[in-house]
Amino acid sequence: MINSPLISIITPTLNQGKFITQTIESVLTQDYPHVEYIVVDGGSTDDTLNILKSYGDSIKWISEPDRGQADAINKGFTMAKGEILAWVNSDDLLTRHAIRYVMSYFAAHPEAHFVYGDALALDQDGKPYGFRAHVRQMSFDELIGLGDLIVQPAAFWRRTLWESVGTLDSDLRYALDYEYWMRVAKSFHMQYIPVCLAQERLHASALTFKGSLRRVQEIERSARKHGGDGLPLYFRGEAAAIYTLEALKAVRKRRWSDARAYLREARQTQASLRSFLRYFGVISLFGYSSLVWIWLRLNVLRASVKSATKFPAEVI
Repeated sequence: MINSPLISIITPTLNQGKFITQTIESVLTQDYPHVEYIVVDGGSTDDTLNILKSYGDSIKWISEPDRGQADAINKGFTMAKGEILAWVNSDDLLTRHAIRYVMSYFAAHPEAHFVYGDALALDQDGKPYGFRAHVRQMSFDELIGLGDLIVQPAAFWRRTLWESVGTLDSDLRYALDYEYWMRVAKSFHMQYIPVCLAQERLHASALTFKGSLRRVQEIERSARKHGGDGLPLYFRGEAAAIYTLEALKAVRKRRWSDARAYLREARQTQASLRSFLRYFGVISLFGYSSLVWIWLRLNVLRASVKSATKFPAEVI
């Protein structure tokens, strides 16, 4: 490329030695010449630091306690010098030519500030479960009313956008990316490009599948903060099941007022009966970690919609 501006990729991590080598390799093997790669470790006690040291000067990294994932990412972007920014979590991957494709797109579309593409769903062992079926071009109203239609490692934006919108909200634990997309969508057009840019690993130990009640409450607060009228549609079946299960726990402990409050929240989600029963049945039988099982299999069922999309062979 004649014009090859710098792109900065940030990876936040904490005790992800099992996956981080694959993440690092997916960034370092990109065929774009100017990549700044920064890993921000929160003080890992597994073999993460030995892995980071083994890369020598190929990557920049720091390791120190932080206030969570958002804080770590904000630290990385403060250090970054690139014109284009993105972050890839330490269990996710970029596809082979993702950065070259994204940088070519930004060069050809100087008006674009934020672009996002498709992503492949993987389980903890790297088995693919089809393209993430929910990703598509969306409006601001759909983002706050339906749900998060962006797969985070497949999103890239200009530094000018980051300077305008501000940093990630470090008080958020589960909806930090989703809330940031809402802020971006208020001021900038978010352009979807139908190209597979990332691979998202869905596994029971991922932050997405932890928190349960706190997670859906944080999502609802974030949506209401930006003008939404309640929990986004795509989260309602899961939330109704979680509130109902919390109500049953309260009943067993004879906390009657808590039980009534949880049941009231379950009703107010206005979830479809089918969606509620699906989540309630699986979580009741297998626990909250089974959410990853539901997501992966639903993605397989819905991924046929994506199979008709024309992806450049060299990018997949």
